[in-house]
Amino acid sequence: MRTAFEAGLAWGEAKKRLFERVNDEIAPARDEYDRLMANPGEVETILREGAERVRPESVALLDKVRRAVGLRPFA
Repeated sequence: MRTAFEAGLAWGEAKKRLFERVNDEIAPARDEYDRLMANPGEVETILREGAERVRPESVALLDKVRRAVGLRPFA
């Protein structure tokens, strides 16, 4: 890039190149976001599966916190 500036690259062209580079880098993430936003049922499924996966760990942690602060456990 330095040589491009030395060769006379204008700031406007540099900003355009930067935008294109950033745009190319984030395109896959943007495409995945758009795909998920078009499929809210899939997002709900992903969230439910994640919640089921971590529930045992989170219940154990919350139980430990309740005992540490002197609160009764639920149920």
